[in-house]
This record gives sequence, structure tokens and C-alpha cells, in this order.
Amino acid sequence: MTAFAAMASPSADGTVTVTATGELDMTSAPTLIESLRDAIRAYAPSRVDLDLSGVPFMDSTGIQVLVAAQADVAGDLRITGTSPAVHRLLQLTGLLETFGLTV
Repeated sequence: MTAFAAMASPSADGTVTVTATGELDMTSAPTLIESLRDAIRAYAPSRVDLDLSGVPFMDSTGIQVLVAAQADVAGDLRITGTSPAVHRLLQLTGLLETFGLTV
């Protein structure tokens, strides 16, 4: 199992991409929360793009983090990539469209 990590990269267009890797669960969620909040505070982005393609597993805590982060950025959090398991979880919870993903 790989340790969870999240890194923010600002773009010239005013957006920030946060790339997460590892399992997103109760123990790793605080790391993602901190990375998202730090990126929002530091860059005041017009949109946050969250790349979850390196996240093979996410539980309900991860869902809670995503929904809360969506509110923190006034609805402008977009998920730009998912692993098959995370995509399926977002589909089952009805959140694909909320984060700019398609079925």
C-alpha cells in the first residue's frame, strides 16, 4: 500500500490542479483536506481541478471530503481523472455530474 499524498500545482489560467495518490479513507482524508485548503488559501483559484486517477480506493470519508471541498470553492471543484473503482463509487452515489464527470 502506497502512502497517500496530495500536491497542488497552480496554472497560468487561474486554476489549481491537486493531484492525489494512494487510498483515500478516514486516515488519509485530513491530508487531502489540508492540501485543498492550502491551495485555495494560497492561490485563490477560479477553479480547483482534482485528479484522482492515482487513487485506487475511496470510502465514504472521501466522498464527504469532496462534497465539503465543493462547497469551499463555491461549487467549482472538478474531478479530472478517476480510477475505475473511484469512478464507480461516484456513479453509485450520484455525484459524477456534480464534479464534471460523465457516466
